[in-house]
Amino acid sequence: MKKGIAAIAALVGVLAITSGAFAAHHYLITSSSQIKDGAVSLSDLAPGARKALYGGNGAKGETGPAGPQGPKGDVGLQGPKGDPGATGAPGAQGQKGPDGVSGYEVRTWRYSKDDDNSDMGPGYVGVGGGAIATVACSPGKVALGGGYWFTSGHDSGFNSQAISDGSGVVASFPGRMDWSTNTVKPGDNSGWIVQVNDKVNAADMTLYVICANVNH
Repeated sequence: MKKGIAAIAALVGVLAITSGAFAAHHYLITSSSQIKDGAVSLSDLAPGARKALYGGNGAKGETGPAGPQGPKGDVGLQGPKGDPGATGAPGAQGQKGPDGVSGYEVRTWRYSKDDDNSDMGPGYVGVGGGAIATVACSPGKVALGGGYWFTSGHDSGFNSQAISDGSGVVASFPGRMDWSTNTVKPGDNSGWIVQVNDKVNAADMTLYVICANVNH
């Protein structure tokens, strides 16, 4: 209210100054009702009057609370594929692995009464009851496996007499025999040994051994 009265008073003073002697002589403004609305513009007021019309800066208000988090936006478009990275340097050479198996072979020995199909020489009488038969690898090789086959003349080995008379094998394993003591040589796996039971009677039999060079 005080600012309004002060502004009117300043306005009266300005009008008295800016209206000239004629206006001062004929008119005396004593109330704002004597001024037509819109007749006085801001540029008609003195600097002091204009300054009085503006209020001072108010105190800064307190910061309001943070608003709620907005919804998650849409996933953006995938960016362009990047350039390939530089090729890395070759790694160091690894250690040499263990030597593998080489020189694979299958060797046989025919215990046969048929001189033309026997490795025992002329006049062999066949494998008897409880006999031990062997087959050797080539020098320097060891046995990986082995087996045997009872055979008979003019058949494929599947109609041997051993099938009907109860003949069979009681041992089949890698090794070599020491014939001076009739025992197995310790640690020698360079061949295959088979022993038949006591019911084998003059049978024909072929022994097999699978051999190779094995470095370890």
